[in-house]
Amino acid sequence: MKLLILAGGMSSRMKKALDTDTSLDSRLIEQANTLPKCMIGLGKNGRPFMDYVLYNASKAGIKEVILILNPKDNITQTYYQNLMANQNTWGLDIRFAKQYIPENREKPLGTSDAIQQALAQFPAWKESRFIVCNGDNLYPSKAFRLLSEDSHPNAMLDWDTGLYTVERVRNCAIIKKDKEGFLVDLLEKPSDTEWEEIVSSMSQIGISWNIFAFTAKELLPFLEKTPLHPIRNEKEIPVTVKLWAKEVQKSIFTIPIAEVLLDLTSKNDISEIQSILEKEYGDF
Repeated sequence: MKLLILAGGMSSRMKKALDTDTSLDSRLIEQANTLPKCMIGLGKNGRPFMDYVLYNASKAGIKEVILILNPKDNITQTYYQNLMANQNTWGLDIRFAKQYIPENREKPLGTSDAIQQALAQFPAWKESRFIVCNGDNLYPSKAFRLLSEDSHPNAMLDWDTGLYTVERVRNCAIIKKDKEGFLVDLLEKPSDTEWEEIVSSMSQIGISWNIFAFTAKELLPFLEKTPLHPIRNEKEIPVTVKLWAKEVQKSIFTIPIAEVLLDLTSKNDISEIQSILEKEYGDF
C-alpha cells in the first residue's frame, strides 16, 4: 500500500502566539516559529513529529511514501534523505514531491491541489490505490491498517467523537452516511442550527480527520473539478470528497474507528502532545 502525506502548508496557525500557556520550552517555541510544523522535535528524544506518523504507517505495512512539501521547505527532504541513506526509515521508501505555488498567490492552492500535483510528479501512482493523510495529525497504526485492508476502492475513516469535546467536534467535518455506511455528505464546522439538526437526527456522530484511501483513476476527475473554497480560496480535499459523494452514490465507504488522534495545529497543542509522546513512545 502507498501513502501520500500532505505536508506543504504554510503552518500559519502554528506561527501565532500562544493563547495562555507560557510555560512551553523556549526551544519548542523557536522550532514552532521557524520549522515546518511536521519537523518540530517532540517526545523524549525530540524526534520530528513526522517520524511518529511514518513509524505508525510502517507498522501497518506501508512500504512506499510520498511527502508533498512546500517548495520553500529546505529541511524535511534533506532530513529524510539522510535517514534513508542510513536505512533508518522503518523499511519505508520515501519520495518527495513539491506543491508549487501559482505566481499570483502567496500560499499553496490547498490539499486537493497538493494531491493533484503529487500524482502529476509520480505518474505511476495514477494506476494505484493509495492512502492520503495530513502530516500534522498522528494517526494510529490501526487507521492505516483499516484503510489498507478495506476492499472498497475508495474509503475514509469515520472517527467516533465520544472522546472529544463538543467544541472540537464542531470544528471538524461531520460525516453523514447512508444505512450501508457510504458517505452522503460532509458538514464542515456546522452552525448552531445545523448542529441542533445533527444532534437530533444522528444517534452517533462521526467526524473526518482527513485520512482516505483513493483509487487514483476515480479520484482525478473530481480533483480537477474541485472549486475554490469561497472563504479560504483553496481547493480542499473535503470539498472534493463531498462533491464526489453527491455526484456518485455509494462511491466512498466510511469505516468506523474509535481511537484518539493527536492534532498538531498550533503552539497550544504542543505541551499535551509532548507529554503523550513521552509516555506512549518512550525512547523511540
